[in-house]
Amino acid sequence: MLNTNPDRDTCETMRLPPPLENRGFLGGGGQGLAWLALDPKLNRMLVAKRFQARRSMSRGALLRLEATFAAQAKVAAMTSVVPQIYRVENFEGAVWLLLEFVEGVSLQRLQAAEKLTMGDSQILLIVMGLLKTLTALEASGLVHGDVAPGNILLNAQGQIRLIDFSSSVLRGTPRPARGAVGFVRDSGSTAKIAAFADDQYALGSMIYWLLAANLPVTTCDQYGQAVVTRAEKPEGCTGCANLLWESAAILTDRNKNRSGVLSSLAGRYRQQARLLPSESRSSLAARVGGKGCAAKAHLGDEPLIISQGATDQSALLDPKSVSKKMASVFAGCAQKEPGFAKAFALACLIALGGFAGFLSTSPVPYLTLGSVRVAANTALPSGFSHDWLSERLQRVLDERGVVLLAKQTFIAGLDCDHYTCVLSLDHQTNGADHAHQQTFTASAEPQVWESVISDLGRAVAAH
Repeated sequence: MLNTNPDRDTCETMRLPPPLENRGFLGGGGQGLAWLALDPKLNRMLVAKRFQARRSMSRGALLRLEATFAAQAKVAAMTSVVPQIYRVENFEGAVWLLLEFVEGVSLQRLQAAEKLTMGDSQILLIVMGLLKTLTALEASGLVHGDVAPGNILLNAQGQIRLIDFSSSVLRGTPRPARGAVGFVRDSGSTAKIAAFADDQYALGSMIYWLLAANLPVTTCDQYGQAVVTRAEKPEGCTGCANLLWESAAILTDRNKNRSGVLSSLAGRYRQQARLLPSESRSSLAARVGGKGCAAKAHLGDEPLIISQGATDQSALLDPKSVSKKMASVFAGCAQKEPGFAKAFALACLIALGGFAGFLSTSPVPYLTLGSVRVAANTALPSGFSHDWLSERLQRVLDERGVVLLAKQTFIAGLDCDHYTCVLSLDHQTNGADHAHQQTFTASAEPQVWESVISDLGRAVAAH
């Protein structure tokens, strides 16, 4: 986890590779320092990590670092649990890694808050995601090196993400730093050679931690051989809890850390997941409780609360909905003070009528660019930005008179995955929702984008 704290003032004002804007220092650890950054061209937040100055690195170290980046990008393409790498840059004598900014709350913080109860079915779904991710890491030859509660995030949708690859190296190379205490297979120095067994052991420890059990401890027997002491499985466990306890024991067994273990366990988890009730597949952020077998951990944190203020503001200001809410107020007043209630109701209706007239005549922006997601190395026109796309969409809608349809709000979105882009425009007409999409090959030619936007405008105008 990023936890070191170098010169804070210098870090807060650090100049990032242009056109990135520094939005705050995140911390340091492993091999580099990290900042939260804004890319104004694409209107997206990202993480900018600065690694050791290029001139002070040997060619071998630089090649290993670049190989690590390539392996991480490969893993990110195989599973959405790992943050996506956008690009690598050399700026002011240092190597910079620009990658996806992941929102969420770490399991470590959630456990400390003890507000949310998570049952064994939810633990199983978390472990399934981690098993898939570690399998992808193993296939790419990469060792994460710090699989621990502080580096596993849970977002408001109940999805997990594995972050902080600062300690990641290719298999067979020296580890730059030790992982979190209690999740490390060996307690030796930092100069140990990285192996897939390191991540497997850490995942086994993670399962024990999620089960609210004691973490395994490595000791030596009378013959000097390393022995792992683990928590005992309770009696009467369900099938789901049994699988969790058994897989934790397998992953932390020094004699069973070998190739193929993760794939075998992943198959068993998929079979068990098919037996789970449908509600277990819903958001992990929901308040759910585990039954029996001590297979639950208490998780909770304020950032997981989804604000109701994110709902559609036009619905909140709709006169009909406001009048319905006011009806209960009038009824309560009428029971206590009939005369006052009548006068108060008349005043409110007059005000509501004027407010409704204001809403009907006030100019309201009818086009919103909901999201722009552009993967690294995507071909884009020169000067492409959030405003560039919004202006062209707005122009096409104006030209086709779409704004006069019913004074509706149009929500546009762009999703580019390296080579393919999907431009969407959603709106509602006569009570029916319409979603239009145009899929095309990413291109640096503005004419291609203009053509796609025009086609989208024609599709919308047809409704």
